[in-house]
Amino acid sequence: MGTLSSLLALIFANALPNLNAEEGAATAYVDPINGGPEGDGSSKRPWRTLEEVIKAGLLPRLPPGTTLKLRDGYHGRAKFSGNNPRPLTIEADEGARPRLARFEIEKGSGWIIRGLVVSPTFAKEGEPPYRGTILTVGERGPAQNIVVEDCFVHDGLESKDWGPKKWMSLHNGMYQGRHGTKLTFRNNFVLNTRFGVQLASTESLFQGNVVSDFSGDGIRVMRDGITLENNVIRNVYVGSGDGDQNHDDAIQCFLFNKGTGTVRNITLRGNLIVNWSDDQQPLKGTCQAIGFFDGPLVNFLVEDNVCLVSHYHGVSLYDAQSSKILNNAVMTRWGGKLQPWVMLGQKKNQAMNNQVHGNLAHSFNFNADPNARVSQNKRVTKKAFYARYDKLAQKIIEKYGQHHAAANRDRL
Repeated sequence: MGTLSSLLALIFANALPNLNAEEGAATAYVDPINGGPEGDGSSKRPWRTLEEVIKAGLLPRLPPGTTLKLRDGYHGRAKFSGNNPRPLTIEADEGARPRLARFEIEKGSGWIIRGLVVSPTFAKEGEPPYRGTILTVGERGPAQNIVVEDCFVHDGLESKDWGPKKWMSLHNGMYQGRHGTKLTFRNNFVLNTRFGVQLASTESLFQGNVVSDFSGDGIRVMRDGITLENNVIRNVYVGSGDGDQNHDDAIQCFLFNKGTGTVRNITLRGNLIVNWSDDQQPLKGTCQAIGFFDGPLVNFLVEDNVCLVSHYHGVSLYDAQSSKILNNAVMTRWGGKLQPWVMLGQKKNQAMNNQVHGNLAHSFNFNADPNARVSQNKRVTKKAFYARYDKLAQKIIEKYGQHHAAANRDRL
């Protein structure tokens, strides 16, 4: 343990308040402005920063079920592990927007993280910079039953003067790590990143989030059993003409650490994808909407997604097996040759036993699976597309709200 950590541990040694009076309902407070190491974690004598609480070793000493409330101010960098028999919650205090430069749960279980604002731009002078991802769960060891919700993750707010090199050098947003299972990211807002979100935790959920303004891929799906539902993915920046050789996708799928290989049991339901929401956006990039090219892809369900993009690939599943593409709508409103389709493709000649029903697109191609069950797929019209767009947008807003509190931005 370093000198600072040793000193903090000594100062905090007897700092725990009486949190056991009502087991499971304990609350402690952390306040960068009015708190200090001499505090006891009570509302009137709060601790100072989350980073100090972690370095002092207080998290493992909190009673099961404790809620740790963070007040306004800068809480440093958070990196910790731990298994909780009952969920331990770290959340913004009412009306507060606690700020951190980085957040990582290395391994563990039973955590709820809520309402934090995390950005490398908050780092104080003298704090070393870092590369990589802003918020990570489960990359250093086993992690399960962890929820991250209502957070705002970004690499800067004002991007109007950014050039291509800046866009390509940004941090990645959020990461469900390779050792995770049963993780949930819900109703987070990810803004101004290189790659928005990477999902490499099995049997996990990505639900109701916004991934906005990115220069690489919006979402990468890389492990079995992941569900993506009611997310908004929008606004891609830069392309090959700007020196960026990444082939951008709103949602892409490939096997983690392999690039190709069998991926199973992925569900994409009710996601809303928009290539760019403002025609005056500078450095506009073109993205494939749902581009899954590197299977085999076994037992995929892709349904009720709405994609407005300027690219051929609206919904494309390659080497799909026993998969369903149902009731999706894909369209471009910008004209030209890049008109999105719905496709069953293949690289390995392994597409088989698929169903494609009720989709709207500019064109369709199911040649890779000549025995696919195909029905009621129709050429898209503007009227039919926007009917589905409006219905999905309203559903997402009703469920998660038009305004995201931590980001202080509208969802659509």
